[in-house]
Amino acid sequence: MVEDDRKYRHHRVLRMQVAQLDASSKKLSTGQAHLEHQVRRLEKQVKTLWSTHRSIGNHEAGAGEVAARQLEGRVSNLELASRMAAKTVFNISRQLVGLDKLHQSMLQLLESVETLENKVDRSVPDLQREISKMEFNMAQMTSSVALIKEDQDNQRSSLKALGGGVSAMQETVDTDHGRLSILQAQILNLTASPLVQAASLATKSQPENTDDRFNSSSIWELVQKLTVVQKEYQQIVNSLPKDCGAVQGPSGLYLISPGSQGTPILSSCDQETASGGWTVVQRRVDGSQEFNRKWDEYAAGFGSPSGEFWLGNEALHSLTADNCSSLRVDLRDIYGKTWVAEYDEFSVSGAEDGFRLHVDGYRGNASDALDYQNRMQFSAIDMDRDISNTHCAANYEGGWWFSHCQHANLNGRYNLGLTWFDASKNEWIAVAWSEMKVRRRTGCQPQG
Repeated sequence: MVEDDRKYRHHRVLRMQVAQLDASSKKLSTGQAHLEHQVRRLEKQVKTLWSTHRSIGNHEAGAGEVAARQLEGRVSNLELASRMAAKTVFNISRQLVGLDKLHQSMLQLLESVETLENKVDRSVPDLQREISKMEFNMAQMTSSVALIKEDQDNQRSSLKALGGGVSAMQETVDTDHGRLSILQAQILNLTASPLVQAASLATKSQPENTDDRFNSSSIWELVQKLTVVQKEYQQIVNSLPKDCGAVQGPSGLYLISPGSQGTPILSSCDQETASGGWTVVQRRVDGSQEFNRKWDEYAAGFGSPSGEFWLGNEALHSLTADNCSSLRVDLRDIYGKTWVAEYDEFSVSGAEDGFRLHVDGYRGNASDALDYQNRMQFSAIDMDRDISNTHCAANYEGGWWFSHCQHANLNGRYNLGLTWFDASKNEWIAVAWSEMKVRRRTGCQPQG
């Protein structure tokens, strides 16, 4: 009841105002009637006075002049009062008309307000149902997002475990290869030795020794098992995607087997930037990873693909050996501005050529800083392959394709050596974050 009273309080206020307007209108009507009655009485008195004045004027012309002037003055005053009363009556009539219109408008407004409130009353349950549906959908979406995040975490854990398992399997296969070679040599020696053949003939008349470690059947059985393990491992490696362009899934960590390298690599795949399919080969974030490393370390790769890392020059060569790869470099400077440098062509030669860099077809807003290092071999702290009189890799504390020494270096000492030269402004970009990523060009035919 309290809610209904609050809800319709303005209705009562409007009705009270309308009632007051009605009362005022009635009072004005009564006043107008009273004035009209007085005007009629005055007109009658004026007529009577005029007739009396004419009759007296004939007999008492001299004595009644003063009274006549007084009477004329009173008549003039009465006429003026009559005109004023007529104006007042006219104004009151106009006010009454305005009040009638206002009364009608107030009634219409009251009806409109009641209609609007009825519509609102009818719409409130629908709105409440829609809000409930939206809240339920939001709860479902939140739950789905949590499940997706949990699945992604599980997939990352599984990939890490799989990577560890593959690495352990690789070590086991390498060990088994060594053992297999030794066993094969032993078998050849055993089968070729006349003494062993004679001993085998002699043992035919003696009881069989089950502990003979040169039992050929056991050796051949072990060789067959090792061969099966090697084939299964090779099948697993061959089934892996060659790069992130062949990965089906969101951005994250995936096992890939680039080129003919035959060794699985845990790589970070970017499936969002520019239609995705990018294999991330380098990332600098916070300086947590040491990049001042030796030639062999840069060849094999180091760091974590989920943080700061270098994929490895051998892997870069395997990914780009067919000359069908493009490069994208994303940068963010210390002021938060983002920069992009893209190269339609990007390749790294093999170790015998010093992992030589080739880039072409620049576009972006970061300037073509790699052109200064184009066709240079890779240098590291223990391998000076630049064409400068100084050891650039040692000076800038990181491996790179140095020339005289650099216009770009994303592997230098963090907060000191991460730079990219902006030729359009003739100044250096102080890099705080960087990512280098490669992707196969659509429709490219390998050039060898």
